[in-house]
Amino acid sequence: MSTRPLTELESNNLAALNATGSSSVLLFVTATGLGKAILDATEPMRRWLKEAEVHDYASQALGPAGKVLKPAVVLGDSVTEKTMVSLYRPVTKKGDPRLWFSDFRRFASPDDVCAVFVHRTTVHLLNLTQSRVAEALAQGVLTPASRFLLELTDSANAVANELLGRLQAVAAAGPFKAVCGGDTAVGRSIEAALGIQINSSQTPDFQGIEIKSGRSTIVSKATRATLFACVPDWELSAVKSSRAILERFGYQRGENFKLYCSVSTKRANSQGLQLWMDEAAARLRELYASQPVEEVCVWRLDNLHGRLAAKHRETFWVKAKSLQLDSAEWFQLESVTHTTRPSVEQFDRLLGDGTVTLDHLIKRKPSGSVTEKGPLFKIARPRIAELFLGKPRSYSLLA
Repeated sequence: MSTRPLTELESNNLAALNATGSSSVLLFVTATGLGKAILDATEPMRRWLKEAEVHDYASQALGPAGKVLKPAVVLGDSVTEKTMVSLYRPVTKKGDPRLWFSDFRRFASPDDVCAVFVHRTTVHLLNLTQSRVAEALAQGVLTPASRFLLELTDSANAVANELLGRLQAVAAAGPFKAVCGGDTAVGRSIEAALGIQINSSQTPDFQGIEIKSGRSTIVSKATRATLFACVPDWELSAVKSSRAILERFGYQRGENFKLYCSVSTKRANSQGLQLWMDEAAARLRELYASQPVEEVCVWRLDNLHGRLAAKHRETFWVKAKSLQLDSAEWFQLESVTHTTRPSVEQFDRLLGDGTVTLDHLIKRKPSGSVTEKGPLFKIARPRIAELFLGKPRSYSLLA
């Protein structure tokens, strides 16, 4: 994969795009790629297109018959052009994924860097090398590219402002009764109060914004916030299923056989499990740390990065006070912290120092069925701000 450091101009243009809240992947243009009309769909590009629900190369047939064409837009300083992007896997070269924008040679030159992003399910391309969009924005000059980025920013702000307004209205109405019990009660109850349908989707909760809720009462279970769930890469793992992990490390609790435990890089837990950051191989490994040491599970770091970016591009971290009224739990919304753009570098650091941990939540019922609610990757609440780029914005929800 061709790559190089960004110039100051390219970096400023990328920062302008990032400020809209849009997640993008960089495309480094080579003379060979332009000459052959072939651009590699790198692993980050493939993962990102799949998460954006644009295209999944893994399920694509090889050869011309399997080629997929999607509408695309090229943002320019003088004009915005509609085009097409071709997504395909050749029969040769082991079917390595490719993409190509129609008339791409008109939009790019050798050694250019382009940012590719998705807006409303359509692929967009901004040439960071040739564009002057950051300069136009700084000077208040309206060009097709600067106008588009301003509209993206306004749209993102509108959604955030709408959600903030809804939370303020719920808070002003006073305490509301929990819809269920347990650790998930606060999150489910807040979503119900906001009129958000509860589901198991991996996508953010409210028009692209993830809502993470916690009790403000200081208790041990409230000191960590869930970031996302991600199963191991079973093909790379020594233990091949959640059931097998449970059988090896689980314990009897009442009528259920369970493995409910936290695992970190700091030290082995009571089951002997510990995480290890294998930076050289870009893997997170879970080990049975007692002698002899054995590997249990493996996660590819780029998969964890992709899940983090997809889940927390923009997040509202809501705090609610827990109240006991009429023998039931009620909640009063107190505050919210708004974060954007997680840093994968900081995520790796926080994994390495034990701030980000993993929770197994595996249970076998007397019927023999096994359920897995995780593994959940969690972060210590006081360290949340370290995970995100830019300064988090905090709001009191109490009048």
